[in-house]
Amino acid sequence: MAVQRGLESTRPAPTRLFQDPLAQDFVSPAWRVALRGARLAVVRRAIEAIYDFVGGPGPRASAVARTRLIDDLICERSPSMEQLVILGAGYDTRAYRLACLSDRAVFEIDHPSTQADKRTVLARAAPPATTAPTYVAVDFERDDLAAGLIGSGYQPARESIFLWEGVTQYLSSEAVDETLSAIHQIGRRGDTLVFTYVVDAVVRGELDRFPEAARWLRGTANRGERWIFGLSPEGLHDYLHARGFRLVSDVSTRQAGESYFTPLRRRDRGSDLYHVATAIIS
Repeated sequence: MAVQRGLESTRPAPTRLFQDPLAQDFVSPAWRVALRGARLAVVRRAIEAIYDFVGGPGPRASAVARTRLIDDLICERSPSMEQLVILGAGYDTRAYRLACLSDRAVFEIDHPSTQADKRTVLARAAPPATTAPTYVAVDFERDDLAAGLIGSGYQPARESIFLWEGVTQYLSSEAVDETLSAIHQIGRRGDTLVFTYVVDAVVRGELDRFPEAARWLRGTANRGERWIFGLSPEGLHDYLHARGFRLVSDVSTRQAGESYFTPLRRRDRGSDLYHVATAIIS
């Protein structure tokens, strides 16, 4: 994701969907050199073409489209939002780059080792924070999310957005259920949950509808990040309803890409196998 956000950030302002100046600090030295070169349009186009050829059409464009879509969803709700909780935050930099989060409390939840790496990079980069995030160390498969969050200063009575981006496909169904239960427990009625998921047919190996899926799955497996959980878009409403949430929207990254890329005359194309859903606690 840092590479994908970094590539997008090298585009000129009229055609880029967002700018993440910290992305380059989280990539390998070789990629850092590549991103510096990508400031030249011809180099960037070559890198994107090679990236898409190796990883398959879809992953890069989907990552860019989902990032912009989630940015917009957060900022649209920011006037009334008091707290943002980022589950599985990884190298998310929204606390540093979204002006709409100014004076909002941001809680970043992730594995302790990931947070340690991130804080080391940020200490070296010394970025100005829109709002200083509070780090909450949690292993989703073992730890009590609600207890960890409340113990770190989260205020259940305040309006919140819970962001769960790029995580669910790597978790067991039990861990997903437990996390949704914890969100429902500590959130207030009307709080927003924004999360991503992959279509369950892909996890089952039914790839006929998604020609880009084979290389995408192979790439994630080669990195030791095999997809093990997915959801059905057709059954999403009932799935969330049974867990105390009301579905508000469900957008594939292909649909998001059509909204963002097409007006800019960009040929990038997201995928129907990757979705961004919004729900509220009911």
